[in-house]
Amino acid sequence: MLDLAVLGLLDENDLHGYELRKRLGDLLGLRLAISFGSLYPALGRLEKASLVKVVTTRPASPGPSAPMSGSLAGELAAFRSQRRGAGTGGGRGARGTRGKKVYGITDAGRRRLVEMLSDPDVSDDRSFPVRVAFCHKLSPTERLQLFERRRAELARRADHRRSTTVSDGRVNTYLRSLLERDDAVLAADIAWLDRLIAGEQADNPHTDTTDSSTTGSTQVDTETPTSAVAPNRRTPS
Repeated sequence: MLDLAVLGLLDENDLHGYELRKRLGDLLGLRLAISFGSLYPALGRLEKASLVKVVTTRPASPGPSAPMSGSLAGELAAFRSQRRGAGTGGGRGARGTRGKKVYGITDAGRRRLVEMLSDPDVSDDRSFPVRVAFCHKLSPTERLQLFERRRAELARRADHRRSTTVSDGRVNTYLRSLLERDDAVLAADIAWLDRLIAGEQADNPHTDTTDSSTTGSTQVDTETPTSAVAPNRRTPS
């Protein structure tokens, strides 16, 4: 998922590590916190695979100049302080004056991005929202197939939950409430996908999205959650 998000963001703008981490935070929100300890190894891996490249190195902004004190001793002390700050001894001054690598996507990276966005496997709950965020890079047919495959996947999950109804004393009040919440989230996601599919079909009425993986997919009631526990039996907590 991180590689997908990085490639998607770099396809929109060249970014240095700090900017990229901030954009990733905005994109992923609370779903996944990205640290520099995971971002830079990912960039290195993508650069080694020729999917991203360093496009330039921005010099760090120089520190403010010391004001003229009018005193020879004061100006000499300020000059010595600036020299210590610009040294290469590994202190804060040295780190602060390092340039920042700016990363951009390559043509191979753009091709890989489209491959990842159009991957037929839509079972990963974490990566699917990222794929939706960048699905405008796909053709109308590929977008519809993406949405329809995901809907078929969620419909299968809903069928499975209905077929494994639990109605004995193993389910307490709180576990039941969690299962009902999961049902509601599943139904809401299916309704959301229905809206996306309807919007794409309205915008592209002649698009053929025939896909064997979605043929005969189950229609799911998206208004009433299909709970995986018997609704009328209440077990004391």
